[in-house]
Amino acid sequence: MMQTILAKLSLLLSGAFDALSAQILDTRWAFAYGGRTLLYIGIPLAILFSIVCYFRTTEGLTWRSRVALAGLRFASFLCLLTLAAGTVCVIDLAQPTRPRLLLVIDDSSSMSLAIGDTTRAQIVDAALRNGLSAHLHDSFDVQTERTSGLPSPSTQPVLGSQDLARSVIAQASRNTDVPLSHILVVSDGMQVQSGDLSRVAGEVPAPVSTLYLDDAPPRDVLLESISVPPFVYAHDRAMITAQVRSIQIEGDASLQLFHIVNGAERPITTAKVTLQKGGEPSVARLEWEAPDAGVQQYVLRANAATEEITNRNNSLAFHLDVRGEKIRVLYVEGEPSWEYRYAKQALESDPAVEFYGMVRMPENEWFFQGNTVRPDGKPTIKNVKNGFPESPDELNFFDVLILGDLERKFFEQADRFALMENFVRQQGGGLSTIGGLKVYGAGDYDGTDLARMIPFEVMREKKLQLINRFNPQLTTQGLMHPLMQMEFDPQQNEKAWATLPWVEGGNAIPAAKPGSTTLLVHPTLRSKYGPRPVAAAWQYGRGRVYSSALDGTWHWRLARTTDTDYHRRYWGLIARWLGGDPRTHKSIGSLTAEEPVTEVGRQQTFSILVRDPDGNAILDASAAFTIESPGAGMTTVFCGVDPATPGRYAASFTPAIAGEHKVKVAVTTRTEETTSPQQSYLAQESRAEFLQTQIDAKGMQKLATQAGGSSAPLSDWKSLALPKHPDTVRSRVIVASVWQAPGLLAILIACLCAEWLLRKRRGLA
Repeated sequence: MMQTILAKLSLLLSGAFDALSAQILDTRWAFAYGGRTLLYIGIPLAILFSIVCYFRTTEGLTWRSRVALAGLRFASFLCLLTLAAGTVCVIDLAQPTRPRLLLVIDDSSSMSLAIGDTTRAQIVDAALRNGLSAHLHDSFDVQTERTSGLPSPSTQPVLGSQDLARSVIAQASRNTDVPLSHILVVSDGMQVQSGDLSRVAGEVPAPVSTLYLDDAPPRDVLLESISVPPFVYAHDRAMITAQVRSIQIEGDASLQLFHIVNGAERPITTAKVTLQKGGEPSVARLEWEAPDAGVQQYVLRANAATEEITNRNNSLAFHLDVRGEKIRVLYVEGEPSWEYRYAKQALESDPAVEFYGMVRMPENEWFFQGNTVRPDGKPTIKNVKNGFPESPDELNFFDVLILGDLERKFFEQADRFALMENFVRQQGGGLSTIGGLKVYGAGDYDGTDLARMIPFEVMREKKLQLINRFNPQLTTQGLMHPLMQMEFDPQQNEKAWATLPWVEGGNAIPAAKPGSTTLLVHPTLRSKYGPRPVAAAWQYGRGRVYSSALDGTWHWRLARTTDTDYHRRYWGLIARWLGGDPRTHKSIGSLTAEEPVTEVGRQQTFSILVRDPDGNAILDASAAFTIESPGAGMTTVFCGVDPATPGRYAASFTPAIAGEHKVKVAVTTRTEETTSPQQSYLAQESRAEFLQTQIDAKGMQKLATQAGGSSAPLSDWKSLALPKHPDTVRSRVIVASVWQAPGLLAILIACLCAEWLLRKRRGLA
């Protein structure tokens, strides 16, 4: 009995109030070294000392006062002895407990969507107040958590996206001091990450039941995604592709593109899209002229003609990297020709091209067109009379080399074959060859380095030229190849090629090489290998090569029947594809955000390419990316080279707040340190919770089925069959450190103060 009283007192002093009602099975005491001896000796001495102090003292004290004062002094001594002895009480308890139910309430952004005149979150709160909470407490010890992990319940959803499956697992893993008997999830079933919601079933520590919100499918139009080119040139054609999806809405939706300049939105272009039934995505393309160079910010909005459940999924902010560099194109032609004349006009009028030309005139004189001095002060072509760049430094100044009707012996001079081989394979330059009387098989190119570089099989055969007019036929591969995109829309592109005027013959090519892409073929003529190719392309080393059997594309200019100058577009496409990304031609590339959309909670990667003047990747540089977030200060990320992509240095960053993020990078190599200009990227609020606004009742039911629970709509929560769990007896061991219990210290102070007050009232010193 005494042991039980002392154990209860120890629990009380230690603050373990929840264990006071439990049955005490056993009690064990422990003390510091010498503590037990201290108590055995100290307690009798404390009793004796307390009696002596108040046995003979001032005669005015009554025996009752003497006993009270002596008792207070003894209690103080006892507390001090307990502290000094390091007293610890180990108590074995048997405590009856009710089954524990974890109630997980979804408070993600999607719960703010409306159902009638209220929201999903408010419907859940009303159900809890109108009997659901009391019903659960009748049978369970209920622990309530929110999917966000925030402590206090609220009817206001938390901004941002939540992975519902991971949130349920996280909340089930908390407070595991008492085993869970059951988990009840109340949600709309919105799962923002890939994968089914039921994947949580194998990771939770208890069966899961679900209450899902029930409502008719909402009416909604979603701007699901956009495809943005990695870069465009200043004042060039730009195009984005948008996917639009609808729920319970048919007809047309309008898309409007805005350019964000100094925080203000300026309308750029519009498009219409026909919404598909059954939630199938519709594709829209928007074209416009790119502005000046720089990272340009845009926002695209989709609008339906009817009311929607939300407009938070109707817009997408993105950036477009507009490059100010121009593609340096050198066109070398063996004689003045119509092809050279009109190709030159097309390339000179192209905003993305800086044109240079060399034409052989009568008596082997060469005429040079273009800037004669490079930006570094060197002559563009030192000896124009030679008709070709004479060193790697001169040739590597250009991005694209176009070869006209030039005979084999021209390239055998001054080791020009090797010069071009290095230009394409090592430096990543672009090479284009066109038809003529002195090229390919007709020019006996077979066996040369140039023949090895081009995607055509070069061989002499009886038929050397295609002498009749014909209209080149676009292949299936050519329809999708960047070189052949006269129009961004595939149907319009196919129509554009079909309506081009005829060409005046060309070279007879037997076949394209394995590994190349045949882009154009003759509509009727065949060789023993199949249809005769007219144009083909491939990757050669680090560079690209495009070969055409035609030398009469100028007919497309003079005999055109459309307002669009497809001849100019054709030559512009050649320059762009062969030139590649201008950033790769710099020793220190440009800062790039690899995802066009920057969104809160969505990882963004910033990268830069670092090469030496010869184009080789630098592997021992270091890069420091500095990211300034609105209201959150600056973050610096240091990184080394990407082992998967030599020369690439990249840092990943996940915005936590919407607004403009400013980024710059400092690159340090052995020879120099370079800091990029600061770029701004607009991070928008997370849209993940609103890309699927329809309540996922099937997903909630599947979760309950696979997790061993039951499921019901929230409006009929009384039908939810939760399992009956009997009360259980839980064994616990509590270690009560009496010597440092706050209650013991409070008793000590109270006894000392009470004794002092009593002595003072009675006039004792």
